[in-house]
Amino acid sequence: MKRTVLLIPALTVTILAACASPGKPGDTALGPARPAGGHGLEAFLGSYDANRDGKVTQEEYLAIRAERFRNADTNGDGVLTEDEYVAEFTGRLKQQYFDEGREPDEHYENSIKQAHVRFGIVNRGRNGLYTSEEDRAIARKTFERLDTNKDGVVSRDDPQPKRERPAQEQEQNQNR
Repeated sequence: MKRTVLLIPALTVTILAACASPGKPGDTALGPARPAGGHGLEAFLGSYDANRDGKVTQEEYLAIRAERFRNADTNGDGVLTEDEYVAEFTGRLKQQYFDEGREPDEHYENSIKQAHVRFGIVNRGRNGLYTSEEDRAIARKTFERLDTNKDGVVSRDDPQPKRERPAQEQEQNQNR
């Protein structure tokens, strides 16, 4: 039984690696490219533009999120534990590092720590079980936030607001 349990995460990593493979614009066979995580328009496009046309439709986005959720649910109970959630992200991050010929570093370790923090935020029920309903609600909000021109597609045509830096960071930069 233990061998089967160990194979499931490995299979999940393999499936997710296919979703994280790099490709060329217009290449529809490979799924989304990179990055494994991140914020902002470029990270979103890199993660969810499955057909590499420079645009992410809501359907494209929701399909990839649903596939990642299903693949991460290694015990098939319909919810993700923190371990399942973090393992899914870790698989994509490992594949990204491998594809780039990089060894895990401090940024890698911090990204994994951040995945644990993120689970605490996305798990709205605070019960340790992240549901597909919670995932879809977050996905809708994320898509709406990035689709600033409200055309139903996220692309570089969507003007993104400038990110406000915390006052402490601004002060440190001014003192340099």
